[in-house]
Amino acid sequence: MMWIFAGLNLIFLSCAVGLFLFLVLESYPILKLQGFDFWLGQDWWVGESYGALPMLYGSFIVTALACLLVLPLALAVALFTSEFLSSSYRRFVKAILELLAGVPGIIYGLLGVSFLSLWVKNIFGLVDGNTLLTAGCLLSIMILPTVLTLSEDAMHAVPAEYRENALGLGLSKWQAAISVVLPQALPGIVGAVLLGIGRAMGETIAVMLVVGSLDRIPAPWFNIFTSAQTIPSKLGREAAEAIGEGTHWSALMALGLTLFLMVFVITLLGNHFLKRVNGS
Repeated sequence: MMWIFAGLNLIFLSCAVGLFLFLVLESYPILKLQGFDFWLGQDWWVGESYGALPMLYGSFIVTALACLLVLPLALAVALFTSEFLSSSYRRFVKAILELLAGVPGIIYGLLGVSFLSLWVKNIFGLVDGNTLLTAGCLLSIMILPTVLTLSEDAMHAVPAEYRENALGLGLSKWQAAISVVLPQALPGIVGAVLLGIGRAMGETIAVMLVVGSLDRIPAPWFNIFTSAQTIPSKLGREAAEAIGEGTHWSALMALGLTLFLMVFVITLLGNHFLKRVNGS
């Protein structure tokens, strides 16, 4: 069995390295042509210039909005599930969360188009409901199960001695949860958020349906009620028409390489923090 698992790990590692090398090779022409101007440029005109900054901005804003919206709810439900529910109810809640985490992104995207974009449009009186805010709200719903279940695991992994000592000192169960369990589980919570960010940054179809398609940074830059573009949505819209060769394809592959590296680093950090909780 050890050799089987070692072989599978080698296959997975080879696939990841092969994908990275493919993206590097395909990205080389545009990076050689434009250098750092590719990441700093704001104009994307096919056949003329390629600037990735609007897509980087869109990915960052949408992901930040999703984290800000999901974190309070995820921590509150995780703390309640870990500290105040019985084992049977806890298993039931975890099972529901795991089912939600397995829902395909296209389903969330269709729900976002059908309901969420219309709600944002009507509530804020917008001309178009496909905005950064809509994409952030949709992503927060999508990453909620991941952040919630991993945060709950981190809190549940806190040794019982910490709770017993806190109760013995006269703290209530709620005070022990807030003052003892939550700080001890903080590395795991950070890891859960980072893994949620990693999933959020890679979502394509759901975001593509609700974020709009404007390759520009809004003015002012913090305006979240405007359409924009993320790296995955840009790739989803233009990869099919540019496939094969040319600077357009190379520019899209450079976007893919950028996304690959961002998600890789974030996932690596998330796993590092979760291993600290597990003591490994």
